[in-house]
Amino acid sequence: MPTKDNEGVSTMARLSDIHFGFKIVFALVLTSFGPLSLGISCAGIFYTSLSAHLGVGAGTLGYYTSILWLASLISLPILGKVFERTDSRICVGGAVTLTVLDFIWLSNVSAVWQFFLAAAIMGVSVTMLLFLAPSTLINRWLAKRAGFYLGIIMAFTGVGGVVWSAVGGILIETIGWSATYLVFAALSLAVLPTSIFFISTSPEQKGLLPWAAEARPDNLANSANAACEASSAEEANAQPSANELPTSEQGMGAAAAFKSPAFPLLLIMCFSLNFNMYVYFMIPSYISTQEVGILFPLLGATASSVAMAGQTISKITLGYIGDRFPYAGAIAGVSLGVIGVALLAMGGSSMVIVYAAAFSYGFYYGVTNVMMPILTRRSFGNKDYATIYSRVSMAATLAGASAGFVWGPIINASGSYMPVFVGVDVMLLITIVLIAILARQDRAKRAA
Repeated sequence: MPTKDNEGVSTMARLSDIHFGFKIVFALVLTSFGPLSLGISCAGIFYTSLSAHLGVGAGTLGYYTSILWLASLISLPILGKVFERTDSRICVGGAVTLTVLDFIWLSNVSAVWQFFLAAAIMGVSVTMLLFLAPSTLINRWLAKRAGFYLGIIMAFTGVGGVVWSAVGGILIETIGWSATYLVFAALSLAVLPTSIFFISTSPEQKGLLPWAAEARPDNLANSANAACEASSAEEANAQPSANELPTSEQGMGAAAAFKSPAFPLLLIMCFSLNFNMYVYFMIPSYISTQEVGILFPLLGATASSVAMAGQTISKITLGYIGDRFPYAGAIAGVSLGVIGVALLAMGGSSMVIVYAAAFSYGFYYGVTNVMMPILTRRSFGNKDYATIYSRVSMAATLAGASAGFVWGPIINASGSYMPVFVGVDVMLLITIVLIAILARQDRAKRAA
């Protein structure tokens, strides 16, 4: 019969048998659920209290999101290069620490400029935790099912948004907005240990292969030697062929990628996907103007919850499908967006149609955080992935920062949501065509 000591040793042995790639998944799930969700999804719950404190309208504070995405846009190419050249523990741990300090700063704001400065700082942190770290590290560490696990990580941004928005609202009512920001700082700080100890730049640095990678002799040799210095100048200067490189270093260089025909397609797709997500935030206000929304005042709020559920499910589902059928998965996700917008346009008198529209459109909302990393890796590989994907993601942040300034005035000028619905569906249909072109280019390249 095993003793307690033996049981402890057995448990430790089992833990040590877990591939380090799954520890990275766990750490990134926590950063998505914690600091990332707290920083992005919960900003709006403070607007009412802060507007009274700062003496400005809540609408003015709404520029927080635009400033956040503009800061992300500016910092993306810089941080992409930093991530390629710096220990990932420093990058991820530094981003979490920056979030903690930002929440502490927010708890003491006394002027609008301080609030907007906090938005810019949060944008830098979000760039690392949302765009760079998850997709780059998962692609390096998992040779198979990378999309599925990336989908799980991204899904926890939605889960965290639901949980912390509710918790934060209660805390603001009970202890005030300033103390709530300090609670958010503490919650973010709790994630810091795993962000440091469960993160590693690449499998080769630990003498490992990516999870599920084939143990070819050349890969094993590279993995075993990755943590050692070359024994001679001749070895140090040797240039291995593409097939001899470790899995996490195979692919196209950034300079070549930026000149390839796939790169502008990915940029336009990424911009369109994010630009047309504006409808997601219009669901409650649009439904409140419809007959069914007037009859059921809470329908807009519940439809938003349904959309968030669709977003969470889509990230996991598309991650699973995207590993096997990346282009078909992307087309299916965008197609559900087209259907969701069409249903919204015709669903003013039916609660069932409203819920179906919200779920379909919410499912589409998950496309950008999961399918764009998958398609980028499919097109260019892992070699300079962080640098390449940081440039692709610039299109996402530009779209996020500008969409409200385009769609909002269109609604105000026309007095109707219909021009936006038509415009969004046209752009999404064009995006589907671009995905099909990218798939054709990929087949031709692989057949050559």
